[in-house]
Amino acid sequence: MSAGQKALRTAGCLIRGTVAAADRVATSNRMASAMVGSQRSQRKGTNNAPPYSLFGGAALAASGLILLQQPLYCDSSKEDKKKKAAKLAPGAKDNEKVIAFSEVKKHDSTDKGVWVTYREGVYDITEFIKLHPGGLERIMKAAGGQIDPFWAMYAQHNVQSVKDVLAEYRIGRLSEKEYSSLPPPFDPYQTDPKRDPRLLVQAAKPFNAETPLSILAEQEFLTPNEVFFVRHHLPVPTIDVEKYVLEIEPGDGKPTVKLTLKDLQDEKRFRRKKVAAVMQCSGNRREDLNALAQVEGLTWLTGAISNAEWEGVSLRDVLTYAGVAPEAGLVSEEAGGEDDQLHLQMEGLDRPRVGDWKDTKGFYGASVPLAWAQDPRRDCVLAFAMNGEPLPLDHGAPVRCVIPGTAGARSVKWLSKLIVASGESQSHWQQNDYKAFHCSVTWDDADFSSLPAIQDMPVNSAISSPAPKEQVALSPTNTVQLKGWAFSGGGRGIARVEVSADGKTWTSAELQRPENQALERTWAWTFWTAELPVPKDLAIPGKPITVMCKAADAQYNVQPETIDSVWNIRGVLCNSWHKVQIVLENVPTKKQRFEFGHAK
Repeated sequence: MSAGQKALRTAGCLIRGTVAAADRVATSNRMASAMVGSQRSQRKGTNNAPPYSLFGGAALAASGLILLQQPLYCDSSKEDKKKKAAKLAPGAKDNEKVIAFSEVKKHDSTDKGVWVTYREGVYDITEFIKLHPGGLERIMKAAGGQIDPFWAMYAQHNVQSVKDVLAEYRIGRLSEKEYSSLPPPFDPYQTDPKRDPRLLVQAAKPFNAETPLSILAEQEFLTPNEVFFVRHHLPVPTIDVEKYVLEIEPGDGKPTVKLTLKDLQDEKRFRRKKVAAVMQCSGNRREDLNALAQVEGLTWLTGAISNAEWEGVSLRDVLTYAGVAPEAGLVSEEAGGEDDQLHLQMEGLDRPRVGDWKDTKGFYGASVPLAWAQDPRRDCVLAFAMNGEPLPLDHGAPVRCVIPGTAGARSVKWLSKLIVASGESQSHWQQNDYKAFHCSVTWDDADFSSLPAIQDMPVNSAISSPAPKEQVALSPTNTVQLKGWAFSGGGRGIARVEVSADGKTWTSAELQRPENQALERTWAWTFWTAELPVPKDLAIPGKPITVMCKAADAQYNVQPETIDSVWNIRGVLCNSWHKVQIVLENVPTKKQRFEFGHAK
């Protein structure tokens, strides 16, 4: 196979390598099985996948995965030998040539040849680098050295198909002594903040964790900051608040406007604005989709959603201050429709880094139509406070652009730039992720350019109490109490929630709608409580029963019945009826009163 063919094959290493490499890694005790799942489900080739690479895709800087470095050379037993073989880098062979690391260092340019090491393996990638889909700059950063820290940062490499390509370039290995003396890979997540141990961690690096079910069951309107769900794609950036500057490019040749945090907090310049709004990952409830067939991404249960009061200044006001005409978005939308409307691009300060090197092209970015950002009824906020406290670092401090009603991916954290532009953000996460295909599309034929990015979230609801498999006592009237949340994007409030034990007979839930938010301008969640009658034929002690809920929003959009109808390879927008299996305790019976030996 020629170098060109190898490069093309690498470029076709499915988008799943990027969207899911770290997503599949929860805590370290789940890492091994997650990687096995990655390899098992990997498919070869796609005509539509974007150009991913042996080392860092162009706009990718995907979520990082730190591969734990275990000693490769243990002792003696057959079991140990098997374990050792499993940990060797791709392409390992018996009795292969031992190459000194000093020799690797000499091959650090296209003239001398480009050699790299990965774990104990040595690879000559000279033929590959010019065809590298991620560009020459990134791959040359590792020339004559270790690629381990870069693969830790660019986690899309940690799939079997990419490792298979690397294996073909293997020319030898380091000695046991020299490999063990090499420094551990740089950890780009070493400066991340400490987190509350109550969070349900789904991935450690980058950190992703959901609000625990027990907290959701308490139905606290504002989720406490410390247990608010966290979704990161990259390391948390280190920011000097005193030097923070937000750049705004208003377009039409107008000069860039720069605002410090103090400028944004100056109440003489900008009025304060508060909005209670849900933040929800588009992958919330992904584990329900996995129950049907495996999808890619973090195994979110029902807790990738939280609600907060965001305080800051109106995004509309800041754009106007920067010179953007207040109706510019609406005018462009009416004049040009979908194709020619203006967009507001947002860039975050989170970007990949290895040591002192930062990838200037790999920032996290997103965009929404400019008309949305300028619509006063959309209540978009540049937030610097959350639930009455300074914005926590994990949630975007010093400034987060909060776009209520949309997928959380559109509310960019650690905001660095606002750009009025004629097109969407070209960020990977706007163009090649967070899109929902129909259930028959596979990774072999997925064309991300054919679909719009997820914006407003669909109607959804979930049961928070009782928990799955919990033993529940029936009331004297043969009911069980259910509690949960409901939410719909785009400002659509919740009209109703129903619960059932058989999917045929439904009972209305009592709603706790958010205060001071109109039904057609609702950004916060709705809590609900219901007393669900259990049919006699299901009320059997010790027997599992499945209880379920569904919601309708103010526009009477309803949750679909089956998982099949919403299943998609990326595992997003799961909003079918939510079902929980519980176990009934002893069924109470009516006590009979006896007189003269007969039942009365």
